[in-house]
Amino acid sequence: QTMHKPLMTLLFAMSLTTPVWAGSVTALPSDQPVDVNGYQLACTGIGDEAQHDPRWTAFPVRLEFADGNAQYLADVKASVFDASNKELFKVSCDSAWVLVKLKPGKYRVVGDYRSFSKSANFTAPKKGQSRIIVRFSEVKGEGDN
Repeated sequence: QTMHKPLMTLLFAMSLTTPVWAGSVTALPSDQPVDVNGYQLACTGIGDEAQHDPRWTAFPVRLEFADGNAQYLADVKASVFDASNKELFKVSCDSAWVLVKLKPGKYRVVGDYRSFSKSANFTAPKKGQSRIIVRFSEVKGEGDN
């Protein structure tokens, strides 16, 4: 079964290079930067090694999704919109963080988790990294995220 993993990874990586149209969801691989619609993203943040990986500081935006108990949520679908409300991409991430390389400016993120949808406005900084936390206060840590 492990023999097929490199092939599956290659096929998955190849599928991420094709254009993704607004509305469709791209599943991000864990701990690997990928290009979606011309934007570099990474899905990461599970465990100390991932959280302290020096590669992630190059991403100016760190989107985090949390439940009502401030515990990380995984498997959130995240859409990012520019200032003119154009959807730039929609992704799903099975880890705690969605990292994004965006030009400095104003944006909005919409997170969908189960039957809930939350949004937040944010600014991508000229330098450094912005941490945006989208909280799903209705969701209590059930341990089945």
